[in-house]
Amino acid sequence: FKWAFRRYSSSSPLHFLVGKGKGRQQQQHQLPQQQPPKLSANMSKNLSESENAVLGAVGGFLDVTLLQATNYWKNASQQGLPFETNPRVLYRGYFANCLNNSTSVMLQFVGTGLVQKAICLGEDRDLTKAEQLAAAFSSGYLSGFICGPIELAMIQQQRKGTTLPATASSLVAGGPSVVTRGTFGICMREGLYCAGVLGLTPVLRKMIQEKFPDTWGRTEDSARVAAAMTGGPIISVLSHPFDTFKSCMQGDIEREKFGTMKQTCSVLIKERGIMSLWAGAPWRLFRQLCAMMILDKCNSTLSAMLFPHRHPH
Repeated sequence: FKWAFRRYSSSSPLHFLVGKGKGRQQQQHQLPQQQPPKLSANMSKNLSESENAVLGAVGGFLDVTLLQATNYWKNASQQGLPFETNPRVLYRGYFANCLNNSTSVMLQFVGTGLVQKAICLGEDRDLTKAEQLAAAFSSGYLSGFICGPIELAMIQQQRKGTTLPATASSLVAGGPSVVTRGTFGICMREGLYCAGVLGLTPVLRKMIQEKFPDTWGRTEDSARVAAAMTGGPIISVLSHPFDTFKSCMQGDIEREKFGTMKQTCSVLIKERGIMSLWAGAPWRLFRQLCAMMILDKCNSTLSAMLFPHRHPH
């Protein structure tokens, strides 16, 4: 990504002005200004379904590989498990999490692009902010039905240390009520999260670049950081209770302590207070801030690298 950004920067008029002498600067002012590629907030709409799928899969893999430990610490905090630093424990369920996150993000990239195209009805126009958020939320919510069982396998691996094939076999043997446990929670979490990554973050990034061109919006990367720092906490606070319900329910498939979502909420509040619904929130917020920047980077810079024909100068 740094290589891509340097390559992009080296071809821009700004790099020409900074890197050359005063005489060259005067000469540059006499030339028509070259416009960099427009990195639209509606990027998913401009790509094919297969191209969106590639971006989503790569982004999901990078997210998990870099941030797996924070996922374990968040899940452990929600379920009241002890803090762990052993990498062999922290990376339990890594392959299931890679499969889960890559599939989830891939479906969200593809789904968001499809919904955006459906909203536009063939018109070549930018989406409104509300349309971008609605498209992203819808795509994220629907992806939860596919990714819920995969995340269930990951959490069971983290708790019990079993292999992925053995865990999957045990879950399937439990029937649909076990396989789909916690699905509504993950649907709501992914809907809100996707609305933040593919809806709110691009909107905020574009606004920051337009309103603060000399500070936070001076470069796309600085605007991306500012957008993630602004939108990340909002999305995290709204979606975290759903994630807590989901983690507790999926960690207790035997229903020894946590039953339905309503029962899970009652148990958590009774034992640990209302703030227990946001247990592990700092770990998740940190991961979300990083992930929002990673995925937004995939949606803009990596997209231009892999599919240059979609980004005419």
